[in-house]
Formats: sequence, structure tokens, C-alpha cells
Amino acid sequence: MVPVLVAAAVAAAGGAAYYVYKHWDEVKAFFSNFLSKLKVSIAEKMRGIANAAVIVGEKIRDGIAQLKHKLFYKEEGKWMEETTKREVTEDEVPPYIRAKIARQEADITQEMEMELGMSV
Repeated sequence: MVPVLVAAAVAAAGGAAYYVYKHWDEVKAFFSNFLSKLKVSIAEKMRGIANAAVIVGEKIRDGIAQLKHKLFYKEEGKWMEETTKREVTEDEVPPYIRAKIARQEADITQEMEMELGMSV
């Protein structure tokens, strides 16, 4: 009986991992496409203008996380912020990012750069 339960647990864990990585690819594709377009826009609009960007994540309610790209730039001497948000179910986010955002909004720029293979 124990081997059957162990096999069932392993199968369930494998299925859950597959679900996470299947949907995580969609989230990564969204950010990859968004950042590629944003870089072109920044290059055109902000030539010579100070700017910075980060990606942050936070748990906003049970089972739901929000990933945000924040762009900061100077306009007429004042710092401006533009935020693009995407809500995802927590099970779509890899465990190492989910742990980081579980208690409060957290900077996940470095993790997303590694996932996307591009700099933010």
C-alpha cells in the first residue's frame, strides 16, 4: 500500500510541476514580449533621459499574485513612474519567487532577468 501512495504522490507532484512550468512559460513570454517592445520605445523616446526599471511581485490575496514592471524616468525635472501589472495564480509562479513575494512586495528583477535571459 505504501508504494502505491508514494507513486501517487510522485505523480501528483509531477503533474503540479508540469502545470506550473506550462503556465510560467506564458508569463515569461508576456514579460519577454513586453520588455522587448519597451526597450525599443525607451531607446526612441528616452534618449539621454535618466531612467531605471524593476520587476516586483506581491501576493495580493489568497492564491493570486501580481507581477509588476515599474519604469522610472525623469520628465521636466521630476521623476515619473509607469507600472504595468499582470495578475497570475500563485501556482503559476515558481516556488523560489513565490517564497520571496509571500509576505510583502519584493524586487524580483534579478530572478526575472535570469528567467527571461535578458536585462530589465
